[in-house]
Amino acid sequence: MSDRKKFAGFTMIEIAIAMIILAVFLLPLTQHFVRTRRVSLAARDAVIVNSHQTSCIGEFCQLDYRDLSSATGATFTRVLKKYAGKKIINNLDIETRIDINEIVEARMISIDVKSEFRFPGSDDQVRREVCMRGYAFPKP
Repeated sequence: MSDRKKFAGFTMIEIAIAMIILAVFLLPLTQHFVRTRRVSLAARDAVIVNSHQTSCIGEFCQLDYRDLSSATGATFTRVLKKYAGKKIINNLDIETRIDINEIVEARMISIDVKSEFRFPGSDDQVRREVCMRGYAFPKP
């Protein structure tokens, strides 16, 4: 057997250079995965907030028009307490404000639901606001 076949293989320097080259190419890829994860979490949180707001407007639209315009009915108060204020939904801290305004000339009520939540991966000062508007009409 020759000495050349006996010592065939990679040296430590060749392995180290290959690992450095691999790390240089993988670093931007890992940063891409981090950004993608952050965007995915933001989309998930937006879906949760939109679902919360849609449910809120849906329940208000199911109420009688007179209950919405009086703002003292028990059903109205129950729905308002269920959705307004700070809530934690699927580990997402949501703060919701509900404004109900009667538009007399058009005989309808506008329901504005505004929610704020913390943008994922950011500190508490960076908050995102989502607003949804619905309308309620009196029965003919």
